Amino acid sequence: MPNVLCAWCGALIGQSEAEDSHGICRTCYRDLRGIPDLSSTELDGLPFGVIVLAEHGTILAYNQAESRLAKREPLSVIGRNFFTEIAPCTSVQAFLGAFREFCHGNEPSRTFQFTFPFPDGPVRVVIVFLHKGKDVTVAVRKCLGQNA
Repeated sequence: MPNVLCAWCGALIGQSEAEDSHGICRTCYRDLRGIPDLSSTELDGLPFGVIVLAEHGTILAYNQAESRLAKREPLSVIGRNFFTEIAPCTSVQAFLGAFREFCHGNEPSRTFQFTFPFPDGPVRVVIVFLHKGKDVTVAVRKCLGQNA
């Protein structure tokens, strides 16, 4: 059976009969669950991207790691709609559909992979949605094996 690795840190978390299985280890999950409670300064200290979105997609916060990954300055994106103005490639069922379902559901988190078609080439990332009241915190990290 193939190994199942944590999609966030790469630690072995088990085995699965599924060919493409992933998950998040307990340590990473516990750390990720605390992100919605961090201040803007604390978000900027994280080594991975974080975007806080209002229920309708308005960007409320955008940390420095996400700025480096997407090559966009936080002040140029805050207040704008993520799905229509900043990353229209996410206006698909795999991302926007998952976001809407998450907003209206009661899951504590949702994890999936997504490929952003950046001008310098596609970048595959792990996305984690976390509730922050009515808003959603989106944690973004390049998939393991890609340049950091």
